[in-house]
Amino acid sequence: MNKSGNILILPIDSLSLSNEFKTMAQQQHFRTLEDILNWPVAFLLMHEGFTYHIYEELLKYLKMNNLPGLVKKFTISPKY
Repeated sequence: MNKSGNILILPIDSLSLSNEFKTMAQQQHFRTLEDILNWPVAFLLMHEGFTYHIYEELLKYLKMNNLPGLVKKFTISPKY
């Protein structure tokens, strides 16, 4: 794992993220970014407090730490 990858296993409270992000993480029992990244975006957005604003903050933070593309981009197809 590269140096940037270590941020994935650090406690979210120790990262340079907004209080809103940290509150959402605590409410949803996400302890690390790895916990969050285990879920596809479509499912994350169903979690209370996980808004598009939080999603954008996550993407920006990952990009700043040379970890773009780690978010699972999974869409839910409607059943017909």
